[in-house]
Amino acid sequence: MTDRNRTFIATTLGACVLFPGLTGCGPQRTDETIEHHVEHREERVVHLDKHKFFHAGIKVESVAKISVAIPLTVPGKISLNERRVAHISARIGGRVEKVRAFTNDHMAAGQTMMELYSQEYLTSQFEFLQAAQRLKGSEDSSTDEHSTASSLYESARRKLTVLDVPGDELHRLESTQSPQSYYHVRAPFDGIVLENKVKLGEFVHAGAELFEFADLSTLWVLADIYERDLPHIRTGMKATVEVNAYPGSWNGIVSSVYSVVDERTRTVKARIEVNNSNNQLKAEMFCTVKIHTQLGKETIKVPASALLGETEKHFVFVAINDTTFEKRDIRTGVETREFAEVLDGLLEGERIVVGGGFFLKSELSKETFSEEH
Repeated sequence: MTDRNRTFIATTLGACVLFPGLTGCGPQRTDETIEHHVEHREERVVHLDKHKFFHAGIKVESVAKISVAIPLTVPGKISLNERRVAHISARIGGRVEKVRAFTNDHMAAGQTMMELYSQEYLTSQFEFLQAAQRLKGSEDSSTDEHSTASSLYESARRKLTVLDVPGDELHRLESTQSPQSYYHVRAPFDGIVLENKVKLGEFVHAGAELFEFADLSTLWVLADIYERDLPHIRTGMKATVEVNAYPGSWNGIVSSVYSVVDERTRTVKARIEVNNSNNQLKAEMFCTVKIHTQLGKETIKVPASALLGETEKHFVFVAINDTTFEKRDIRTGVETREFAEVLDGLLEGERIVVGGGFFLKSELSKETFSEEH
């Protein structure tokens, strides 16, 4: 027994003589019991001289309550941006005279994809020309006549506008008085033909689907979020997307967390919009999504390098002073490669070893072994 232990025992026994009612001073508390507790604490303390401290590379940091960003890694799949998908259908019936767009062709906004011969379209153009002539001739007529002519003109013009005839083409028609022979189906925006559903020479009715069309410059990534991770996910969080086919990653923002759980996978979809201007990402690709969530609120978190022990049972070394360190068991919560949340065992402001802990563990084992022998 060390001198310090003998001093502690003597002091304790003296207190029990003066105050026999003191808790723990009953007859069952023997010298051996007190000595056991003191020596047990000594077994968890490492004393280093200055030489060992210098060569061990001990690094110490203060315990603090912080909130840290961590990547939650989940599986996902590339999907079309539903806001930039169009099912192009016939606005008027007619015979297919020319097809200018085929599967995987890129089309610019307003570019002609196909041409229809439509008697209904020709009739609509003639009605517009007649209404334009009547409006022009009513300029010197009565107010009622001019008002009627104006209404007929706007009605005929609106009919062509509903057919998606652009304004510059209406102006040309009115100026040249020459109707177009064919009705042009145009691309609604820059994009790719996903599927062509028409053939040259066939007759299509109004409402028939002609093309499936999409803008692939932006895509949606649908990440599968497990129920246990839902409290950590919210819109606005940053995310990175990785695919096996290409190196690097794509950045995006969580724009929506869906409201329905998939009954088969028990996951909820989180939507991330990513830029695909290089056209490398393909719809239906599987991917890995890393969402930069916040690891809890401001709670005690320590660097992962401070953790020692087994996976389910961690301990750290707390600095008593510059050369004395105590082994302290802790209970952890969420753990990442960088940080671990500490639920019990440490107080804010205490100083712990974040570098050189394995050396202290080795020294503690040596001291314990020598005492046992």
